[in-house]
Amino acid sequence: MNQLPNLVIALAVIAWVVSRQLSAQPVDERKMYVLPLILAAAGISQAGLIDPHHQVLSTGLLAVESVVALGLGLLRAATVRIWRDESGMLWRRGTWLTAGAWLLSLAARIALMGVGYVLGVKSGSGGVLLFLGISLLAQNAIVAWRARFLPVGAAVRWGARATVQG
Repeated sequence: MNQLPNLVIALAVIAWVVSRQLSAQPVDERKMYVLPLILAAAGISQAGLIDPHHQVLSTGLLAVESVVALGLGLLRAATVRIWRDESGMLWRRGTWLTAGAWLLSLAARIALMGVGYVLGVKSGSGGVLLFLGISLLAQNAIVAWRARFLPVGAAVRWGARATVQG
């Protein structure tokens, strides 16, 4: 199957998401899972995630891709600065490390596609969208989890002490 349309969609989504993540944005905790779930569902709904001629290899590769997507989502979540303002509203802004983690995510996906090609696995076109959906879902879940521990008026980065915003 031709992966170009999904690759174009994924690159457009990534460009939009990264541009939003690198600027301060209020976070609506009720909506932060919508886009990742739509992307994952779109990826799953397209036939061919498992190559019928290489079922074991393609299933293993899909599992590796899913674990890598989760890990990269966790990595990006660790680079996002989050805080609650005086009214209690949650805000987020990615750092230059977030941008670097996005580049790493893109490189990892390309490398995994290359591994599939070398192994002779013909994956369907939904793999790119599924990878992106899983990765964003993991990132947003960890950001939401970190936000639960933020007092009003505090900001934290992963592993950093909370500091009051002035």
